[in-house]
Amino acid sequence: MNKKLIAIALASLPVAAMADVTIYGTMNAGVEHDTVTGGASNNGVHDYTSVIGFKGTEELGNGLKTIWQVENRIVLGGNTSTTGTNSSNFGSRQTFVGLDGGNLGTIRLGQINSSLKDLYAVDQWQYDAEMNNYRGAVNNTGANGLAVFTNQANRLKNAVRYDSATFYGFSGNVAYGFGENKNQNNGVSKASDIGTLGLNYAFENFSFHYAYQKEFNPIGGVSGATDAGSQNATTSAQSSDNPHTAHINYFEAAYNGNNLYVGVAYQEATGYDWTDGFSGDSASFTNSNGIGHTYAGSTPAALNLKTRQAALSAAYSIGAFTPKATYAKGWDQKIGDNTLSDTGYDQYILGVDYNLSKRTTAELAYGHLKFKKNATAAVNGQDTTLNSFAVSLQHNF
Repeated sequence: MNKKLIAIALASLPVAAMADVTIYGTMNAGVEHDTVTGGASNNGVHDYTSVIGFKGTEELGNGLKTIWQVENRIVLGGNTSTTGTNSSNFGSRQTFVGLDGGNLGTIRLGQINSSLKDLYAVDQWQYDAEMNNYRGAVNNTGANGLAVFTNQANRLKNAVRYDSATFYGFSGNVAYGFGENKNQNNGVSKASDIGTLGLNYAFENFSFHYAYQKEFNPIGGVSGATDAGSQNATTSAQSSDNPHTAHINYFEAAYNGNNLYVGVAYQEATGYDWTDGFSGDSASFTNSNGIGHTYAGSTPAALNLKTRQAALSAAYSIGAFTPKATYAKGWDQKIGDNTLSDTGYDQYILGVDYNLSKRTTAELAYGHLKFKKNATAAVNGQDTTLNSFAVSLQHNF
């Protein structure tokens, strides 16, 4: 009903009012076969992040213009994706209003990509992943994409973001998302704000990127928290006089030219387990993996859990075909000076794209992801392997 009303409202607008409105989107789905150690194999049709959006501008004079965007998730094949994303929320993706001042830069307000979210070009795959971080997670799927490596690619709610213009190949951005969850009655005395910084440089076919993210007072995983692991958990925070933080440093470099793409990325993080999007999505760190009882019940942020990951991707276009490959690795995690043995992972993905037209692409992909036996995403204290094979179709409009 809501979609019909939107369509009718848009159709009823006069031509002049519609002149600056662009409708765009992606329809993306695939047939996928998944297996995981200790679990049943599954076949199904997966949505690979289909979206529809509306955006526009208004000239204000003197080089200044208003910009706006409303972007919405569509889930092909059902009401939710495997990650539980609800398609019924209008403006569920990057949605904002702002001002573009040309050489003065752009400022936006709303739900906006973090500096990290704009990057991760090494993840060149179409997929939908379920990556739960608890013992016995036999329903994990989606090894045909870098779901673990890119987990911290989030949009910030209640956010303001500034993007500079590009000067001699250099550009930058800064964003800040307000937690807006202080509530003395519920024990939340410090908001769970998130700040990000991005620096970029491009020269001919080469590009270099750096991003930094810091979460203040991350609440995810604290007992009683609502919407755990987000900016907006509403009960039970750490005390304001001794708050924990979580942060990420991310580096990326790429060459893209002459039909060849090669990209490499490296990430160091403190306060995040492998499948955390926001710090603490994994709830408390467990001791059932034999790491030690002293860590049980603590969040990754409280433990200052340290992770290191790297990814390498390559692709080469030959006519309509683009063979491609990716390798990713997560080293064993650390708490202080103590290395937690057998807590890392390895992953590789092989595939090929076929361009049916300028806007339609078919992809064939196989992914293999192995968590070592002590990783919290491993099943029952044993090395855990996920395999995914998928054929997908993507159309952009």
